[in-house]
Amino acid sequence: MSRILLVDDDIQLCELLTDVLTAEGYEVECKHCGESALDYMQDYSVDLVLLDVMLPNIDGMQVARRICQRFATPILMLTALADEASLMDGLQAGADHYMPKPFRVPELLARMTAILRRVGLERQRQSQHCSEPDLSEQIARLPLTGTESELLEYLIKNNEVVVSKAELQKEVLKKDLSPFDRNLDMHISNIRRKMVQSGLSKQHIKTIRGKGYSFLQMVS
Repeated sequence: MSRILLVDDDIQLCELLTDVLTAEGYEVECKHCGESALDYMQDYSVDLVLLDVMLPNIDGMQVARRICQRFATPILMLTALADEASLMDGLQAGADHYMPKPFRVPELLARMTAILRRVGLERQRQSQHCSEPDLSEQIARLPLTGTESELLEYLIKNNEVVVSKAELQKEVLKKDLSPFDRNLDMHISNIRRKMVQSGLSKQHIKTIRGKGYSFLQMVS
């Protein structure tokens, strides 16, 4: 259930919107001035602020700026000031959307749904990004031998570039490549096996037939 903070000094409108939004499944809290709204947000998490511009003491523009400074909560501004200058002021103050009064309730609900859907998707992406270790971090945790680590580092340094077996043999294993020496292939095979065991794709190291190996950051 999304929590909506409705900030408007029009008590009758607050009561009407509270009934409508509650019926739609929202949890609604009403505040009639900017100071009490900011105090409330300090103590409780809010998913969306419906904010009137014409408020006592500090107006909605100032409240929006303070919300943006202290919280990451989306704001839908409600106002009787429908001119373009007021619209720009509201957006510059930090509002995500701007609805002139009087407004149609279905349109308000549609805009609220769109904002909450966007915020939900952003949070989901952030959560996935935080929960999935960076590829470099995963590679750093691989239980590689010294030689395996040097081989993988050399391939990563040459990301998406085909490195010949002769170059790897000479630069990392410090000897020339001979036709029957399978030492390099064995090391690459061991690296791939350890990558798979650690949850990575072995396709990060691609074999280019007749040429060598290439490290790929992105694999399908």
